[in-house]
Amino acid sequence: MLAKLRTFSLVGIEALPVEVEVDVSAGALPKTVLVGLPEAAVKESTHRVERAIVNSGYLRPDDRIVINLAPAELPKQAASFDLPITLGILAASGQIASELFERYAVVGELALDGSTRPARGALSMAMSAARQAGLQGLIVPTASAAEAAVVEGIEVIAVSSLAQAVAFFTRDIDIDPTPPRLNEWFGEYSAYDVDFADVRGQEMAKRAVTIAAAGNHNLLMLNTF
Repeated sequence: MLAKLRTFSLVGIEALPVEVEVDVSAGALPKTVLVGLPEAAVKESTHRVERAIVNSGYLRPDDRIVINLAPAELPKQAASFDLPITLGILAASGQIASELFERYAVVGELALDGSTRPARGALSMAMSAARQAGLQGLIVPTASAAEAAVVEGIEVIAVSSLAQAVAFFTRDIDIDPTPPRLNEWFGEYSAYDVDFADVRGQEMAKRAVTIAAAGNHNLLMLNTF
């Protein structure tokens, strides 16, 4: 049986779309094959996924499991593929079914007990998800939800465990999207203890810093004696 989910791969600071294809079929010996240019952290996911499935109360299929991360030429480096791979295995083995797989992308690393860990690049992934036609939302670990929720036009659903993600996709529970906190953050971080008004003189230096900040340019400051 074949299952497909959407996720993202972080390349530099850009998140590129990846399709996770999982096929579970009867075989002489149980075996898990992971293809699609996975790096070491992704290859190790098969071990984390196996224990997360069992420790969350689900069954690891005693069959041949083939996992393809497409497109194959795109490097996959992070552990954020754990959650979509695990959900794909559960769906392909007939343990869960959901029409929401087409509407939500999934990212997240799993611990051995099935709990989620933060996903690096959640903001970039949310930005990429917002640009994807047909995507309603993004499933992220709870620790990364506030970062991803900065992006408008996409629902950010926070899950703390594999079991909670499964319950959301099977509609056993409803999870409200994480609300954006931009106004709160601007209010908290827009106040500083120091101000240019406290600096006497140095008009050229202050002007250079102001121009660099306004134009989002780099700035190199040197002390001369």
